[in-house]
Amino acid sequence: MSDRTSTRVLDAPGADRAPRGPAGGGPGGLVAGQWAAVRSLRTTWWVLGGASVAMVLLSLLFTATAGAGDQGAPPGLDPADPVGLSLGGYNLAALAVGVLGVLLVTGEYTSGTVRVLFAAVPRRWPVLLARSGVLAVVTLVATSLAALAAFLVGQAALGDTGVSLADDGVARAVLGAGLYVTAIGVLGTALGWLLRSTGGAVGTLFGVVFLLPVLGGLLPSSWGPDVVRWLPGQAGASIVQVATGPGELAPWTGFGVLCGYLAVLLAAAVVTVRRRDA
Repeated sequence: MSDRTSTRVLDAPGADRAPRGPAGGGPGGLVAGQWAAVRSLRTTWWVLGGASVAMVLLSLLFTATAGAGDQGAPPGLDPADPVGLSLGGYNLAALAVGVLGVLLVTGEYTSGTVRVLFAAVPRRWPVLLARSGVLAVVTLVATSLAALAAFLVGQAALGDTGVSLADDGVARAVLGAGLYVTAIGVLGTALGWLLRSTGGAVGTLFGVVFLLPVLGGLLPSSWGPDVVRWLPGQAGASIVQVATGPGELAPWTGFGVLCGYLAVLLAAAVVTVRRRDA
């Protein structure tokens, strides 16, 4: 190839498409690059927007249905718990955001851009932490606002039987809904890095977080509840409750258990990604 041809190729629009951070690089450049990657995907905003709207609409549905009495209460929700009724959509939001976390990772493997990304950051582990951190911040802001809106809508629908944010444990439960959904989203990214398969990661996420607590109810009553309360989904969800029942983990203790699972999975993902070819 002649020097003139080489010049034309290098100057062609889009010839240099390797993902990179802003001038200066470093941790700030990496985070900015991951923010640009997450922000540029329409799926991110569709999922977060849909999950937020669903939380508000389900709050209105559950509080209105509970007004019919015990027989009209939604399954699994206590009609005497105004906060639980208002925040009843957080599990659906958590599932949606968890799937989003998986897609933000496995999509890189499907498109092949992960090779270029790891070539730019040979140590690899900063990419994992930056991607998870960016998703966590965006999700926490969106879902915390959605939880607050869902709470206010639900209490307005309940009227005189509603409660206030100033009541004991209520503000923590509302914030806890956002924290729980965010944690499940980060869990999705960890599973994505570990398994590199959208179907496998989503199936594992659903099974571990949502299915295992149900199956745990089939265990003998003498020891089954002791196992179920330490499962990641069950333990983490305690932060969304105003008051925990006998045998359940305290709100912040339960969320700490979920964060412990996240730390272990992210550490395993770092080790796996560093040892495995992209």
